Amino acid sequence: MKIFRPLLRWLVPPLTVGIACLLTFLMPGSRANAPLFLFLTAVLISTWYGGWMMGVLATMLAAFVTARFILPPGQSHFFMGASDVWRWTLFILIALMISSLHASRSRAERRLRYSEQRLSLAVESAHLGVWDYNLITRTFWWSKTLEVIYGRTNNDFPKTYGQFFGCIHFDDQPLFNRAITRTIDEGTDYEIEHRILLPDKSVRWVNTRGRVFFDRASRAERIVGVTTDLTERPVAQEYLRFYREAEGRDELTPVA
Repeated sequence: MKIFRPLLRWLVPPLTVGIACLLTFLMPGSRANAPLFLFLTAVLISTWYGGWMMGVLATMLAAFVTARFILPPGQSHFFMGASDVWRWTLFILIALMISSLHASRSRAERRLRYSEQRLSLAVESAHLGVWDYNLITRTFWWSKTLEVIYGRTNNDFPKTYGQFFGCIHFDDQPLFNRAITRTIDEGTDYEIEHRILLPDKSVRWVNTRGRVFFDRASRAERIVGVTTDLTERPVAQEYLRFYREAEGRDELTPVA
């Protein structure tokens, strides 16, 4: 299959151009009008399947076929009038534009894919959990690493922000809510350390930092959080002892 696909890339341009040429001859009265949209379709398919180079190849093949067999007089490399030259030139420009736009889009998609892969590796390597809450659509997204931190799987992980908020220790929910509210109102980042409840009712300390993003109307649109598990840090046990001693205070002191 790996060998067949590169070969198919080179076969698509002549096949699509050939089909476009055949359809042109089968359509009554079409040879004189030169239905260039058929050949543009061939260029589009070739570009989509094989990339920019195959799009250019299809463009050159289509240009030759239209000049040689489609535009009158038949079996000639010359054009009879300015209208033929105009249509032929217009076809070349549009076809090359299609190939160029597809190439630009492919490069952008490739850069985005590479960026996402690098980000995913960085998040997993640092054991960071990421969540994204859309304040307008109320949609909630989370990373796989956040499931690990919260001791859950995709099946039992909270599907809404409200359910996610419920996983925070009851005593720390006011702290978390104040941080989120202040971030939305002031547009500033936040960073807090709080407890979460695991499915077995055990407690885990985490650090959560986040940022709010605004839309063009300056409305708070999304709030994104990054969570780090503090359980493995030696200071976590000291933090638990410190909290018991300071129980009842309004806010927790961040871990140094």
